[in-house]
Amino acid sequence: MILKSLTLKNFKSYASETFSFHDKFNLILGENAQGKTNLLEAIHFLLAFKPFKQLRTEEIINFGSSECRLKGEIESHTGFDEVHILLNENHKTLKLNSKVVYKTSKLYGRYNVVSFLPSDLELIKGSPQGRRRYIDALICTLDDMHLRDLKLYHRALTQRNAILAKASSLTLDKIEVWDEKLAEIGSHVISRRLEFIDKIKPQLNKIYRLTSGLDQDIQIHYKSSIEAESDLEQAFKDALKLRFEKDKKRFHTTVGPHRDQISFSIAGKDASVYASQGEAKNLALSLKTSEIEMIKQFLGRTPILLLDDVTSELDGQRKKFLFKLLEDFPGQIFITTTDMKEILYKGEIRVFHIKDRKVLHKQIQT
Repeated sequence: MILKSLTLKNFKSYASETFSFHDKFNLILGENAQGKTNLLEAIHFLLAFKPFKQLRTEEIINFGSSECRLKGEIESHTGFDEVHILLNENHKTLKLNSKVVYKTSKLYGRYNVVSFLPSDLELIKGSPQGRRRYIDALICTLDDMHLRDLKLYHRALTQRNAILAKASSLTLDKIEVWDEKLAEIGSHVISRRLEFIDKIKPQLNKIYRLTSGLDQDIQIHYKSSIEAESDLEQAFKDALKLRFEKDKKRFHTTVGPHRDQISFSIAGKDASVYASQGEAKNLALSLKTSEIEMIKQFLGRTPILLLDDVTSELDGQRKKFLFKLLEDFPGQIFITTTDMKEILYKGEIRVFHIKDRKVLHKQIQT
């Protein structure tokens, strides 16, 4: 997949700019706070239909403007596409090849993009909720049924919690229909998570050892709030019944995949607590590299890579591994840096020099 061009109108710091990209390696050069990350975020928004993290509309639209527009030309496994996104205070309009797409979820996974960000350290050190979101997003990329089930599950969970909050005299039989729905859909969500973790674990172990040079065992742990040896759906129903009185007192559902814990360990120790900064960075890099391999293995596609100032987060050995990965990578790459000396890539590079939130010049270097 290749992003051929991108046009921005009032997107964050860009008032009006058009980019024509190299099919292989694109370097976005400039000092801090000049708009380099905003360009990567625009690419991510165009391909994944959302920014890197949840933002308010006013944080995306250029200050003083009422709307922003993105237009991109993309070559993918489906052919040549033209994508338009219009965002204003009231709604987002997405057009694919001049036709309005009313449900963005129908296009989920059409374009594959993997990002390496300094904030990815939070996947190791941050909250379990962030890890659940990340794993779920990866599964959705590989299996669109997971996205559907997540939506259905959260809809049923919202309904059950609303009933728990309002009905002080609630009895178990009046909430049973929502227990049935949660157990049926939630068991699918948990099963897919467990299956995915089993698949990615060997890849993660292999890549971590390559990048660190150490023979350390890496594990992903899934601690479910549902204890089940065989029939997960029935165990979920039983757990909801068992927790009913507690849920009624707390006004929310205390068991299910929305409460499950995902964690990493290095040599048997919880990485969120005991991993050094270097180990956590290495594990995050290994996790993202494993994500690329999973997309290639199960979808037969090569994602676009977005790397935001990642070289400053890596020591010499890990930096060499990263650029060896990039040289061998067959797809398109976008990377930001403040210093050309940090870029160890050997090959043709298209450089976009950003200053004062504008592109000063574009050039090809080898």
